[in-house]
Amino acid sequence: MNGSLPSPDPTPEPTAARTPAPRPVAALRQRLAELRGPGTTPRPLDARALAALAANPGCRRRALLDGAGVDKTALARALGAPAPFGRSEFAFVRGNAFEARIRADGGAELIRLVHGRLGGGEPPEPGEVRVPDLAAPGPEGRAARTRAALAEAFAAGAWTLMFHPMVRLEVAGSPVFLEPDAVVVHPDGVCTVVEVKSFPVLDGSADAAKVGAAARQAAVYVLALRDAASAAMAEAVTAEAATAEAATTAAPGPAPDAGPVGPVGPVEGDAGTAAPATRNPAPAAGGPVAPRSAEAQHPAQEQDPAEAQDPGQAQAPAEAEQHRPAQAQDPAREHGPAGAAAPVPPDAPAPAGPEAGARVRSTVLLVCPRDFSNLPTAEPVDIRKQLAVTRRQLERMTRLEEIAAALPEDTTFDLRLTDDGRTPTRPAGELAAAVDTVPPAYAPDCLAACELAFHCRSQARGSGAVEALGRGARGELGGLTTVAGALGAARGETGDPSDPAVAALRRAAALRAEALATAGTAGGAGCR
Repeated sequence: MNGSLPSPDPTPEPTAARTPAPRPVAALRQRLAELRGPGTTPRPLDARALAALAANPGCRRRALLDGAGVDKTALARALGAPAPFGRSEFAFVRGNAFEARIRADGGAELIRLVHGRLGGGEPPEPGEVRVPDLAAPGPEGRAARTRAALAEAFAAGAWTLMFHPMVRLEVAGSPVFLEPDAVVVHPDGVCTVVEVKSFPVLDGSADAAKVGAAARQAAVYVLALRDAASAAMAEAVTAEAATAEAATTAAPGPAPDAGPVGPVGPVEGDAGTAAPATRNPAPAAGGPVAPRSAEAQHPAQEQDPAEAQDPGQAQAPAEAEQHRPAQAQDPAREHGPAGAAAPVPPDAPAPAGPEAGARVRSTVLLVCPRDFSNLPTAEPVDIRKQLAVTRRQLERMTRLEEIAAALPEDTTFDLRLTDDGRTPTRPAGELAAAVDTVPPAYAPDCLAACELAFHCRSQARGSGAVEALGRGARGELGGLTTVAGALGAARGETGDPSDPAVAALRRAAALRAEALATAGTAGGAGCR
């Protein structure tokens, strides 16, 4: 589940006009490098960080730091507010050992789990599973190789298992490369994302919080894989059309006395001339082409083609149906009503472009150790809700060009590390001032997902912002942005009485005072 965040693509997708205008891609790449610091390697962005970013799309601070590849763990430590969580080395080693067991024997055990839990065709025989080599230089090369492997798997109509494919997803106008644990392509052309986790499944149940986190990460993979499937099918269709056009242009037409061409026979009344099925015949050497009759030029206008076709013609559709590849079938027939694609007719071509994304299931397979052993068990997880939420949140994110354009030109998050690459030399106050130029969107939920959460919390508490109370309280208080302002409105000192939030606070204060007075009368002493 690794990923990398390279420089933006030289030809980004055009977007609607915004204010301020987006910077050119070369300028944005240079600006992100300046924010990260000269000579600093960008921090990879994985699906876990991307899922956390999608959970709080209004946080410009995290969006820019992640987009620039800044190491937020080192940044928080330099600011004096390190996060108390991180990657467990024990879990990391255990996860690698468990995944190595699953990958043994060409992934035979994983295919058995996928077929047993999700079906998707006849179980493969030993050695029949295709495991393509996805090695390529750089993330762009690996992503291109993954798209080619997907197109090959769709055309082959056989079980295909891809370990650690590289897929690309656009986040805030910048490409992010992600690496799922595994992707299985069924013989019917449907793709399943496999998420491998090291936490155990005890007596058929697992930690709900960990399963939810895995579902959110898998949703990011599914979105990226759908884009890859669409791109793979579009590239395959384009290549096929180019090949067919080249073959049609290069191949000479049949001679006029060559006899029947394809299933269409000679036309009566025009001896020695055949009605070609595709293009006009080339003239024979030394003689002109005999003219065709009106019937030969327009056979479909004289009678019903179903009645005019000969026996060879009638058998052609049946033979074509027998040789039709599996990808022409409806890949989303088991998806259910939510997110399912429209049924594909049996004689329709394989979907290309955005429709090909329906090949990727909205149900992922979660593979974990069973009980206290290292034996794998698998359970399907429906992530339609996580998909909808993640897609909507990513669409709400502000583009990096706009965030970077609003900063002072000399802003940088460079830690100025020493030669050992770990000790920062930049003063904490100067670094904090640079971080404060990017507005955050703090919420208590950030404490479990963001390395800078403790720094942002101290800022929110210091300024008395109501965000420190949580998203629920922030939404209920409306235009009251500080804790002091909310308390003043409750006491009747500030605030507009017609404001529903102010009226609710004053009503709550009156009820509290009444409850305290009643308790003081009954107990002989007021509550404090």
